[in-house]
Amino acid sequence: MSTVPANNQPVYWPRVKEILDRIMARWVERAKRKPYAGIHEYYWATAQDLQKSVLSGHRAIEPGVPGKDTNLVRSLTRGVRGTGRMPLRGPFLSPEELNEIITWIDTGMPEGPPG
Repeated sequence: MSTVPANNQPVYWPRVKEILDRIMARWVERAKRKPYAGIHEYYWATAQDLQKSVLSGHRAIEPGVPGKDTNLVRSLTRGVRGTGRMPLRGPFLSPEELNEIITWIDTGMPEGPPG
């Protein structure tokens, strides 16, 4: 999996939030129920919330760990430590969306373009 989005554009927090919010909205529509808090709820209000979050007992993003190896990306691609791929039973992110999240992590999780 490449760490550069196909469009070669920088990735900022609003785009990552959009990707995660949209996949959860599709999950809620398919499942016809709200996700269980802390189990398969992939909503974060801020980049800091995501950076501090814990998934299945492990930090979603560990400092110094490449994006593709974070628990966040692992959970979205194959599952983490016995849990299934998230969101549970899909729909799942596209490879392009996953690359955008990896790029965001690997470039320091920027909030937005430099001032």
